[in-house]
Parts: sequence; structure tokens; C-alpha cells
Amino acid sequence: MQRVCSVMGLVAAAAIVPAITAAQKMTPEELVKLHVQGLTAGVVPPPDQAREVKGVVSAITPARAAGLLPGTFTLSSGTTGSRLIMRFDTDRYEGEAFTHEGGKVDIANADPRNGSRSAIGNFLARNLVIVSEGLLGGTLNTRWPLLDVAGRRPRLNYNGLKALGGRELHRLRYRAKDNQGSLEVELYFDPASYRHVASVYSSSQAQALGATIESSSQQADQYYRIEERFGRFEQIGTLTLPRSWSIRFERSGNTANEWKYDLTVQAIEVTGPNSLLKNSSESREKAEALLPFPLAVTLFQRSAKGSQTPEPALFIDPRTVVP
Repeated sequence: MQRVCSVMGLVAAAAIVPAITAAQKMTPEELVKLHVQGLTAGVVPPPDQAREVKGVVSAITPARAAGLLPGTFTLSSGTTGSRLIMRFDTDRYEGEAFTHEGGKVDIANADPRNGSRSAIGNFLARNLVIVSEGLLGGTLNTRWPLLDVAGRRPRLNYNGLKALGGRELHRLRYRAKDNQGSLEVELYFDPASYRHVASVYSSSQAQALGATIESSSQQADQYYRIEERFGRFEQIGTLTLPRSWSIRFERSGNTANEWKYDLTVQAIEVTGPNSLLKNSSESREKAEALLPFPLAVTLFQRSAKGSQTPEPALFIDPRTVVP
């Protein structure tokens, strides 16, 4: 019996080794190809297509007595740029707006009345590439850079399976062509589906020397980290996209603080190629007059109670319909 068990153990080990070896030998290009295939099912969205993702968000900040702050969010993205807006509309925290348009990035003040950014806003303002490269929001963002590796020309480094949050995930290090500085960008993918499930952005800042040796020894370097997580994937039209999204920002040094945002997608809308961030009723009317197809098609809509109303149930690109 003992010999049988030993043989079975060797067989099991032999079955595991090729999988691990295959993962270690995978190239960055192969991982990206598998990821894009899992995301698009072989049907890559048109490059001029824009998308608007809407839902609810709840925030927990270190601020005293702030508690859980409920709000709404909108992630708009397209060829001209992207914008993530989170609104809380409270006296303590009005909200966030991270915008990339026309090659420029704007990180708005969290409280315009006081003219101050939030902690996460300050981090993004120091690391604009997170917004400008289309990394923020993962595959919910139409500017997701892994859909255009040839155009973006990043430097990619595949590190094999690495642990994150108790899971073994494929890790891909991402370095933008320009303006990334000392920021580390790590993208994580599910080993079975190759869905993008997490992004980690991290950096550190050395503290200036104090007036004395003693005061210098009391100053710790500052460490900053944003972790995005994505889950509850559903097929929405031709894409498989997440319905849950979390953003956690950590700042540590002499003290440690954490800000967390939990976002739930309730609606996804595809729009035409008009300027994404100039979505006034006038611009929509002009665009609709010029386009041979509807400006907006709702791919997915879910009420706050969780009921789903697809319009239509299966998405058909209006440009492919023969009249």
C-alpha cells in the first residue's frame, strides 16, 4: 500500500511540474495574448469606441468621525482620454476627479473650497502615468494599455506565479515608455482565465535629514501603495468585465494610514467617437446627426437592488447592422 501511495505521489508531482515549468517559461507577449483573448473572446473593440461605467462607491478614510461615506462614480474613457469621478458631496470630502485629456493629466482637489487634494490625489499627482497610461480602472477603461502594446511600447517583464492576497497569480511588471520614474507597476492575472484581477502601484520617498543625528534617526522613509482589485466578472456584450472594483491606498512611515474605495458597477454604456469629455447635449446632437448609427448603446444595466435589465441582451455593434 505504501508503495502504491508513493507511486501515486510521484505521478501527481510529475503532473504539477510541467504546469509550473510552462508558467515560468511563458513570455510577456504570450501572457498578454492569452489575457486579450480572455477579455475580448477574439473580438477587439473598435479603437474609436468610448465607454461609460457608472455605479456606487463607498469610501473609508482615516479622518476622524468620517465613517463610511456613500457616493457614486463614473469612469468615462475613449480615444481622447479618460476620467474617473467619485462624488461624496460631504463637508469633509467632496470627491475625486482624475482626468486625462489631450495628453494632459489633471488631479482635482478633493475639496475645491480649501484648495487641497486628498492623499490618494497627491500620490496620483506625483505619478501621473497611472492615469495617462490608462492603467487606472483596469479593463473597465477602454484605454487599457494591454489592448495596444504595439502602440504604447511599454517594457514588460513576466515574473511567473506570485502570491497576492493569498492567491497565486501571474505577475507582469509594466514600465511605460516615458514618465514612470521610480514608480513600480505590477499587473496580476488569474492563472485559469487570464483575467486581469489586480494592479499594484508602489513607490517610496526618502526623508530629509533632520537638524541633529537624533532627529534624523527618528524620521522614517515614506512608502506609498495603491492596490486595485477586480472581481465578479460577467460577459457583457463581447467583453468579460468586472462588476466589482476596489481601490486601496496605503501610506506608511512613522505612522500608517489607509484609504479604501469599494466600487460596484451598475451600468455600462458604449458611446460613439465624439470627444469623450465634451458630452453636452449639443455635442451629442451634432454627433448623432453625423453618425449612421446610434451614439449610445447600453450593454449592461443593473438596479441598486441587483436586478439586471440588459438593453439589448446581446450587444450588436450598430455599425455592423445592414439596413
